[in-house]
Amino acid sequence: MTDPKTFLDALQRPGNVAFAASQAELESLQQSLPGLRHTAEGGSEYWHTGEAPSATTTRIKRHATGHRVFYTEEGRRFLMTDPQGHTLHEVEWQADASSGEPRFKHVRMQLDCRQWVGIKPRAKKYSNRINISSMPGWERMTLDDLRKGASQAWQVPYSEVKYFYHDENFVSAGKGEYDVQLFKDGLYVLIDGGWEKTVFISYMFTVNWDKLDLIPVVELFQSTLPGTGGAAFEFIWGLYEDQSREEELPPLRYRGLPTYPSKEAFNIFNAFFEPKGPKSEDILNVFLNPDRSHEIEWTPRANPPWRYFHDQHNVSVTVQDGFLYKVSVVDDAVAVPYINTAMGSGPCQRYLEVRGGKAILHDGADTREIPLDAEWQVTAEDSQPKTPPAHPFGWRHFFSDGLPTIDPVKVLFTVPMYPEGDEEIHEPTLQPMAVDQILHYMEQHDDMPERLEKVQRVLVHTFDTVIAGCIDCTRDREYVVLYSDPEFAQKNAQELWNYAAARNQLENVRRVRFLKEEAHVEKAYQEPYDLIYKWIPFFYHTDRDTCEKILMSVVQALAPGGLAFLVAPWPLKGLLDAYGLNVLNADRIVEMPFFQQHLKMCPENQANPDATVFFVEKK
Repeated sequence: MTDPKTFLDALQRPGNVAFAASQAELESLQQSLPGLRHTAEGGSEYWHTGEAPSATTTRIKRHATGHRVFYTEEGRRFLMTDPQGHTLHEVEWQADASSGEPRFKHVRMQLDCRQWVGIKPRAKKYSNRINISSMPGWERMTLDDLRKGASQAWQVPYSEVKYFYHDENFVSAGKGEYDVQLFKDGLYVLIDGGWEKTVFISYMFTVNWDKLDLIPVVELFQSTLPGTGGAAFEFIWGLYEDQSREEELPPLRYRGLPTYPSKEAFNIFNAFFEPKGPKSEDILNVFLNPDRSHEIEWTPRANPPWRYFHDQHNVSVTVQDGFLYKVSVVDDAVAVPYINTAMGSGPCQRYLEVRGGKAILHDGADTREIPLDAEWQVTAEDSQPKTPPAHPFGWRHFFSDGLPTIDPVKVLFTVPMYPEGDEEIHEPTLQPMAVDQILHYMEQHDDMPERLEKVQRVLVHTFDTVIAGCIDCTRDREYVVLYSDPEFAQKNAQELWNYAAARNQLENVRRVRFLKEEAHVEKAYQEPYDLIYKWIPFFYHTDRDTCEKILMSVVQALAPGGLAFLVAPWPLKGLLDAYGLNVLNADRIVEMPFFQQHLKMCPENQANPDATVFFVEKK
């Protein structure tokens, strides 16, 4: 047994508690400590009022791992910490206006990198007016008929439309007209650890936080910071355990309109929850079918992954069933965790092995040793650790003139970040859509394989967000990549290396060079290329002279018969022929299917109306 007073004392470090309500609860708990009873049960310890611990009497719970959960007087968790008192998540509840019952207000969750993210329920209300009065027999149409129509239009199962759109979501607005309303939860980065300054990540389908009913779809899942999924499931797992302590909850299901199933999603779900699917069918295959993802039932595992922070070594570790799964170094400029070799080869030649009471961290040829802390309860050691396969070179090889200086905080934000409302999407976030369109253009032309067979030298310039997407790993070519953003450049170098290594294609990208734009741009444009990727920054779009000079430099560097993908203002199209370019394709980004698909999730988002993807050939 550990004195609960030491739990509370450990919470006094700055920034550990952000909500005034939590501070008040801790002060109340401090005063009530002498009157609390202690009970050991099922490997855990409880400090509680009344005769026995229950959902309403428990004030502190200490798991067998040493992690602690603190509860309000109403029995709602408001804080979870690791054994040293580092906050994993903090929840704020507020009284319901009508019933007075506590309702989930928001949560903040600490990631492995010590950044904070949060969830706010019902952060966005969508309302869409539909009119069916022109449809034959509309007077006899029921709300179920409308749901079936939506199911066909959205290409999602009817059961899922029925699940999210209840009768109360359809508000009659006259003959044959309805306002269809739906709330969504929001996921945010908490810049200073609290809700005063936030950055939008994504909307999520609404969860009944008072009685968990689903695993929500994070619509813009590619916008999440590293570790967000694990921290969110840590919270969901704990909340489910609280709510099912005295009343069995039905299994959770992954639901959304649509879902976005993947092996990565399955793996993180599977770490915290045990899946159960239709008999005689492969569970993963069922899950990966968007029309059937909701058929898998998820129930909490008895022992999920447990996270620990260690101040002295400046790391966070994740342990499950005595197995040290990963180690993340806080403020790490490389921003890639070390994965246990028993899980397979880690990304970017980073892996860990457990041997002799130590975690040995490997980063290519470099190693670092960290003594195992007894609190981590690591019991599985590798007597013969697996050694990842050897590779001819690592990701740093791409930076032929030296690695750039990286901001360890900024590197966490090298994900597409969309605005929450009707603001214009920033250039870096638009670049992935442009690359999707470029790949679409390639598929449209039957002679592209023959054209690409002739490409020997490629220039990639000002496509910093999506450099890796511009590089073909299937054949050996020389690539000159001019970058201005070091964090995005590093991330793309890592993604390119991981992709090529996984497919045994590293030799094909040996001649890829990442060069600092400022130091190499003049020399780079004095050389000829068979293929050029060039993005003209938006701040030049209103300057016709500058745009024309950039176009001229691209044409001069492009070999006769060479190809170029140029993102530029639409009016520049009138100059392309005069500069000896044949236009093979041209589409404004706002008209592309990839942008239209995004608007289904964030309909208020805007984009530069003149930004155009040109596919051209030099005469």
